[in-house]
Amino acid sequence: MSNEEDIGDDQPPAGDRFVSVTEFAAFADYTATYIRQLQREGSLPRGGRGMIPFIAGVRALIRFLRDSERRSSKSAADSRVRDARAREIELRNLENEKRLVEIEDVNGLVDEMVGTFRSELAGLSARVTRDLTFRRTIDQALNDILNRLADAFNEKANLLGARSAAAGPVQASDPGRLGIGEPHLSAHGGNTGTA
Repeated sequence: MSNEEDIGDDQPPAGDRFVSVTEFAAFADYTATYIRQLQREGSLPRGGRGMIPFIAGVRALIRFLRDSERRSSKSAADSRVRDARAREIELRNLENEKRLVEIEDVNGLVDEMVGTFRSELAGLSARVTRDLTFRRTIDQALNDILNRLADAFNEKANLLGARSAAAGPVQASDPGRLGIGEPHLSAHGGNTGTA
């Protein structure tokens, strides 16, 4: 066989031997059903009944695989371009509808709202009672609520992927928890100096 022979030639080269479709499928590591399907589509040559010319079949299979790879690669590239265009249009529409916001702006707004909420709750026990034991009970209940809320907010932020790297997670044990580290007031409003 010379190098001048055209691989695209559908005619079996001189001296090509015929093998059964089953043997050819085993050689090519495909099923016989798939090889027969390629023969019906015209991608592989046919021999006599249940036969295929070996060399012409190998050449045709290589040509088919190359073409499939090219089509697949082109199709994948076209798909990526279509997806990118669709995303660009989607973002432009969201921006026009005033529904597109920077995640840092959203995180800043949430931080501000939660901070205001926490600071309002900080004086609740003192406004409710002068009884120090009851204040501690109220502060503990509020801390428990805030801890559960911090866990829930962190879980939602993880699910949404919206947590800013700069902001970091909400920590339930951050300084500023209600009633922790603050001097307790006596019934007359003075500092008792005990925790």
